[in-house]
Amino acid sequence: MLALGETLALLSAFFWGNSGVVLKSVPQKYRLTFIFLESIMSGIIIISLLFILDQWKDFSDFTVTTTILAIIAAVINVSGSVFYIFAIKHVKVGMAFVVINSLFPLFSIIGGVIFLNQILSLPIYVGGIIIITGIAVITLNGKGRLSFSEPQSSLKIGLFFCTITPLCWGSGALMMDKLLEEQGVLPLILIRAATIFVFFAILLLIWKRKDFYASFTGDSQRTKKIIFASILTTFAMLGWFTSLSLSDAALTIILGSSAPIFAVISARIFLKESFSKRSIFGILICISGVLTVII
Repeated sequence: MLALGETLALLSAFFWGNSGVVLKSVPQKYRLTFIFLESIMSGIIIISLLFILDQWKDFSDFTVTTTILAIIAAVINVSGSVFYIFAIKHVKVGMAFVVINSLFPLFSIIGGVIFLNQILSLPIYVGGIIIITGIAVITLNGKGRLSFSEPQSSLKIGLFFCTITPLCWGSGALMMDKLLEEQGVLPLILIRAATIFVFFAILLLIWKRKDFYASFTGDSQRTKKIIFASILTTFAMLGWFTSLSLSDAALTIILGSSAPIFAVISARIFLKESFSKRSIFGILICISGVLTVII
């Protein structure tokens, strides 16, 4: 039977994978609204939990340095989310999840070596090669074009966003992992939500786009989808951070890396995305690479 930490990691992967599928069904120009709404949803849920569990006292342990680091980690994380929005514009959501979630643990481990002085073992080198091989199988077909891209996309654009997204998420995760060693889960998530909210509030004052405000009016179905995707992502983040605090980071990462499986299945069912046998084979290679790197 799975422990609570492992169960939460799997639930996080489920929510995260399906939030991308829901968001993919929303027109591109309205998708940035999702990140803003997610910060509001996260704030409401976390503040409610802080009151219910009476954990406001945890903020007394925060120093100025800790708060600044948490804000920087949140900014890096939201930058990755913005890049992810553009990634699923150019890449099929199921394939994007595979590539991003394969590179995420790889970047996290490389970052751990560089910044936390961790020592790489042979399985990690082998796993890295397997992951890169799997991505190559997924992304390139016989004609040298992206087999996982949308019709209007290009090789350079698709690979750029699918690479920069996990790089930002990996960097932010390393900082948050370090902070979680001494700080509580709920205060850190609240700081993240508040940072994202302020970030977008300032952005909206500078960059006035009618598309953003139109997301809340007109098409009620579109608004419901954005809100639903925001709620799914909020639960995914809550499950992810709680799992990190309850289980080993390596175990959380490997279980969290199952998000592509949920994304591919949901994309096939709800978005009717079709994948070749080559792509499915590449997915299996990536998953085996992730397992090799983590284990």
